[in-house]
Amino acid sequence: MNNKIIDLARKKTLKTLVEDYLERNPLQLEDFYRKHPDKALVVFSRIFQLLCDPDDGIDADDLTADELKGVILEWHPLLTPVWSKINSAFINYRENFLPKQKNYEKRIDEVNNESSSLMPFKDLVDSGSGHFFPDDKCYEIKLKRSPTTIKLSFASDKFSIYMEGIRIVDRFLLQLKDAPIDIFSICEHCGKIIIVTRNGKRFHSGCASKAKQKELWTKDPEVCRKKERDRYHQRVKGR
Repeated sequence: MNNKIIDLARKKTLKTLVEDYLERNPLQLEDFYRKHPDKALVVFSRIFQLLCDPDDGIDADDLTADELKGVILEWHPLLTPVWSKINSAFINYRENFLPKQKNYEKRIDEVNNESSSLMPFKDLVDSGSGHFFPDDKCYEIKLKRSPTTIKLSFASDKFSIYMEGIRIVDRFLLQLKDAPIDIFSICEHCGKIIIVTRNGKRFHSGCASKAKQKELWTKDPEVCRKKERDRYHQRVKGR
């Protein structure tokens, strides 16, 4: 990757918008607010400040808790259609395009090696002819009930986005624009997108323990069942 440098503040911004917001459905956001109101309001305030129009002169502190929650829930369905399509494009690029691109780059290295059997085809590669893989793929994202078309590619290992359009969606896309794709990954337990804020991050918060538990059940279900029975009997005795 050529563009791995991105500051921690930008990573945290994208984590808030993606993991804490768009990868949750409205019921999960409601449940988050109900169970952890103080923590939820901190997250909701952050989302509001990131997406609100600064020219409106409205701060999250100007809203009551219920008003803030209402705005965040109201914005969610505006963003999720475009996020769903970007999500699909990223997964398609990662699973289908990137391996072919790496293979293409490998062939480029081979044709430039004088001892390679592909050396005679160097002119074909340089001229762009022949059956070689193109440099990049562009995804066109059309929004319902909107004339806006978003063109998305991953040129230079970044989210390259060209768009015109509506206010909240635009501001979300501006947060995403030029973000290196290698800070995005997929949780190995739940399959949702995560932002890699530290080296080796493979799971959402809470998913690591679930993945470990699943691994233990797969390896030794009898031991796990015994532990479950023991815990159940302990709970019964404590009543």
